[in-house]
Amino acid sequence: MEEIYGEMIAVSRKIASSFPPPRFYACCQPWMALSQNLFSADAQVLRCRTLVQNELKNNYGHGLDHVEKVAVEAGALLYLEAEKRSMGEAGKQRAGVLVQMAGLLHDLCRGEKNHARLGAAAAGKILRNFPFSPEEERMIVGAIANHEAFLEPQPIVSPLGQLVSDVLYDADKFRWGPDNFTLTLWEMLRFSRAPIVRLIQRFPKGMKGIARIKETFRTPSGKTYGPEFIDLGLMIGEKIYQFLQERFAEELSQGRNGRDDAETQ
Repeated sequence: MEEIYGEMIAVSRKIASSFPPPRFYACCQPWMALSQNLFSADAQVLRCRTLVQNELKNNYGHGLDHVEKVAVEAGALLYLEAEKRSMGEAGKQRAGVLVQMAGLLHDLCRGEKNHARLGAAAAGKILRNFPFSPEEERMIVGAIANHEAFLEPQPIVSPLGQLVSDVLYDADKFRWGPDNFTLTLWEMLRFSRAPIVRLIQRFPKGMKGIARIKETFRTPSGKTYGPEFIDLGLMIGEKIYQFLQERFAEELSQGRNGRDDAETQ
């Protein structure tokens, strides 16, 4: 089974390489650079990354690579949105730290029911060991509690807290684009040991669910760039689906024949 997952990751990445990257990375390069610099230099963010490294080691599909991308891209979205608001440089940087902390901590309870709420509670315990004010802790915890798709988010009283929450959500949902089809899907299958045939049978329904994400982005920047992530992911997914149907045609045929035999008995 292991070699199958490795093969699928390699094929999926080859398919994805034939598509252009989302415009977000070119259009928002200055803000990405600011966020990446903060992520690489801030002592609290670096300490948090070390703390979550072991916690996320076996968080298949939503491990350290996932939360790092979310943290940096959420920071870039925050800097971009801050350009439209009267926030000083010190305020922007502090807000960037808050959202990057939320990004690193947001999937602590991934795989559990109500994972966003449980993850928020787990993050709150970790944050007690950091020098954040009670209000800043509430912003981080509130953002994590609000990051799950298709659930009504709880309103946040603080405008800054609302911004932190919204950019975390949008950056996390960027991952439902190409990343979902080139890594996350296969890592989750590797963990669950689900047969490839079952994945193929459920693929169209899964694609419809991902398409729904396009309407859920929360910030103006997320609404500008987020749908393209999803569209690219769906185009990549369609190519992968075609490949899977051809690659596993015999297994699919056996599955259909088995069901037909059972129905005639």
